[in-house]
Amino acid sequence: MLRGLAEYSMSGRRQAVTVALLFGLLPMFNLLSGAVVALVTLRKGWQEGFLVLLWALLPAGLQLLLGDASPVFMLCAALLTAQLLRTSSSWPKVLMLMTALGLLAQLSLSVQPSYVAQVTQVIDQMMAEGKTLQLADAGQMSSATVADVVAMLLQFYGSYHFVIFAVCLILGRHWQALLYNPGGFRQEFHALRLDPRFAGLLLALLLAGELGLAPLNAWVPLFCMAPLLNGLALIHHVVAQRKSGMNWLILAYLAALLMAPAIILLGFADSFANIRKRLQPEAK
Repeated sequence: MLRGLAEYSMSGRRQAVTVALLFGLLPMFNLLSGAVVALVTLRKGWQEGFLVLLWALLPAGLQLLLGDASPVFMLCAALLTAQLLRTSSSWPKVLMLMTALGLLAQLSLSVQPSYVAQVTQVIDQMMAEGKTLQLADAGQMSSATVADVVAMLLQFYGSYHFVIFAVCLILGRHWQALLYNPGGFRQEFHALRLDPRFAGLLLALLLAGELGLAPLNAWVPLFCMAPLLNGLALIHHVVAQRKSGMNWLILAYLAALLMAPAIILLGFADSFANIRKRLQPEAK
């Protein structure tokens, strides 16, 4: 089904605009709108991608008027990241750009009072209905105020957008490979590895945030996203190299959900030590 959608989107500008516009109207499926923008940009360049983007921005603009800027962020990031990948063929550079865009999204909360107010209202209603929320504090459980919970949730705003940006671009690149370069995306993703200098910067910022240095402490989840993706790429590479099967990949993604710090540390370790190279079988 998704391949057919990609083929239809690439059959002409009108078809690509139609797909991006229609899926942009569906909140649960608007990621496909961003993926189409990414696919067109990857294949035909930013000018063609920009024309599709303009139409896709119509439903995204309606969402913005309702207080949700995420679709606009997603579409603009799809165009920018796809163009960078098209011109540089460098996933490390793309992850740097995604992190910067995620940080811009995080900072945008200061000019989105209506969105913050909506989140606050939802949390307030949940707590008023007796759904008590608690936070750990010095080893003890204490009842959290509405402001505490809102602040905790909004810490993930930038990282949430990083994930959206990554999904749109990965899906667009996957579609491009299916149509024009079978197996190309698999090879790219398996080789994904952060630039050690960028990984070192992220690690320094992450540690400073964990030590409570403001405002870095509110951006810690975002600093974890690129190494998390690096760790998952490494696992994909190892599973494919050893032909371990899909079950190991399922376990890896469960670990990413349940034990994300371990995958993040793996990503940092790979960026510094190039674990892939060390795992390669020695030539006889």
